[in-house]
Formats: sequence, structure tokens, C-alpha cells
Amino acid sequence: MDTPQYIEEAKRKEKQGLWEEALLEYEKARVLDPENKDILLSLSRIYLFRNKPIQSLEALHEAKHLKEAMEYLSRSLELDPNNINTWFNLATFYESQGDIDKTLTILKKARDQQAHPDILERYVQILSRKKLLSEAVKEVNDANLKYPKHPGLQKSKLKILFMDGRYEECMKFIQDLDNENTSDPEMRKEMLEVKEQIYFHQKNYDACLKTLDSLLQLSNNNPVYYLRKAFLFNFQQDYRHALEWLSTLLKTPHLPPQLRSEGILMMKSIEMENWKHFAHSLFTDTTFRDAIMQNPVYALQSRGIMLPEESVAQIIEWIKNPASPKIFGHNDKANIIN
Repeated sequence: MDTPQYIEEAKRKEKQGLWEEALLEYEKARVLDPENKDILLSLSRIYLFRNKPIQSLEALHEAKHLKEAMEYLSRSLELDPNNINTWFNLATFYESQGDIDKTLTILKKARDQQAHPDILERYVQILSRKKLLSEAVKEVNDANLKYPKHPGLQKSKLKILFMDGRYEECMKFIQDLDNENTSDPEMRKEMLEVKEQIYFHQKNYDACLKTLDSLLQLSNNNPVYYLRKAFLFNFQQDYRHALEWLSTLLKTPHLPPQLRSEGILMMKSIEMENWKHFAHSLFTDTTFRDAIMQNPVYALQSRGIMLPEESVAQIIEWIKNPASPKIFGHNDKANIIN
């Protein structure tokens, strides 16, 4: 295929919401025409939608004459003000430059020119970024009435209602979507994630955990939700269950480095809290030392203290020989206790 055919195919994929496929077609077109402003701006726009700002900027800055590119877009709008891609490209440029006010102005003009659902979706997203939540709620409610089956607008409405603290309204909308038997896995994931966050804010932790179980099932055990479950148990100071879920997380094959780091940090945080609890019990509970000598595991766990096995052995040794200066030296536990 030649460049125009790749571009046409990319635009067709965009309309279907097949963003990764559209990116692939635009990238093929860029190989054939690396300085084509339409291609570069379209790539920048889609990368931005996919939360890849670095790639978005890289694509944009490959257009060597940005001023000319903006003039070109302006002229294109004069000739065809209904071209959604041109409006998006112009808004993307200003957003990539950090000019959110100008981005909002462009999208508002685009909305007034043609109330396309994709324009409306981006418009309410930028309103929410500007913390104009009341206006964003009004816009997204109107947009959903006009385009009730548009997935992007439905997801935007969920997020904006949640951000504005309208939990009951948000849960009612989720129920409405449930009644429509929404089968799109991505949409169901969004609904469940928002429900879980609402339950957390309402301190309904049992419902939170059940929702996370549904997310694990829907996502084929995405380790992100292992970490979230561990966070909830840790938040409730249920360290045993928190550590169980962290252990499951860290045993996951091909675990992304960021998730591994977060899991290890949470484990260290839990251990530190337990050492603090141990130190407090040691100095306030007169029966604690004898209990440790009789049954150390029970003495610790019955008081809600979860520590590694090697640490339990160190504790016993320390009680037997409190003058030893090297009991906790290699892990710096003495500093935590003090």
C-alpha cells in the first residue's frame, strides 16, 4: 500500500476505537513519508490518548516546522471546519505544549462546530483536568443523553462523577449500565474499578475486596489487583492477609518492575510497623517476654505482630542475651526498635 492508503486505513481503525491498530497503520505511513504533518500530528494525538506523553511529544517534534504545521491546520479548518481529526490535532498540539486553556478553547470551538462524541469525550476530560468538575458533569450528562451507547463518554461520566464525589449518582449510573448487560470487558473493568474506589471512600472494605475478586476474575488475575488487595488489608492493619497477597504478587511470573518495587516497599513498611508494635508490646506488656520464650510464634501472632521467621529467632536470642550488640545488626532492626 502507499501512504494515502495507510492513512485511510489508520483513520478507519480510529473510528472503530482500535487505537493500537491505528497507530500501527500511521507508523507504516510515517516510514514512507517521515515528514508528513498529518501523520505526525495524528500519531501525537493517539499517543496522547493512550497515556504515552513522551511518544506524543516525540512524534510532534519530528514536524520540523511546527509554526507552518499550525498554519496548515488553521487553513484546513477554514476549508473544512467539520474535520474532526484536524480539530484533534490542533488541540493535541496545545496540550503537548502545556497550554490547557488553549486546548480547552479549541475543543469548545470544535464542540460548537460539530458535537461529535469523540470531541465531547475529550472536552469533558480536559474540563476535569482543569478541575471544572461541575461544568464537566453537566457536559458529560448532556453528551451521554445524546450518545448513550458511546463507550468513551460512558467511561468519562463514571470517572467525572466519582471525581466530583457524586457517589450515589455514580453507582446509579453503574447499575443502569449493568441493566443494559454491558458485555465490553474494558467497560466492565472501568465500572468495577470505580465501584471499588467508591466502596473504599465509603469505608465498605468487605465490598471493596469482593469487587477486587471480580476484577481478578475478569482480568485473568492481573497482579495490579493483588497489590490493591494487599493495600486494603494493610490499611486495615490486617498484616497477615496483606503479606499473603504480597507473597502472591511477588510470585507472579514476569511481574512488571514497578509492581515488584511497590510490593517490596509495602512489605518493608509492614515489617517496620510490626517492629514498632513489637517494641511497644515489649515495654508495656509484662507477660510478653515469658510468652515469647514459651511459644514465640503464638506470642507474636496473638498480638497481631507479623515478622519473618529469622527475626523470631533473633528475638528469642535477644531476650536470652539482651546485652548482645549484634543481634539485629545486619538488618538494622535495632534502629527500628529504638
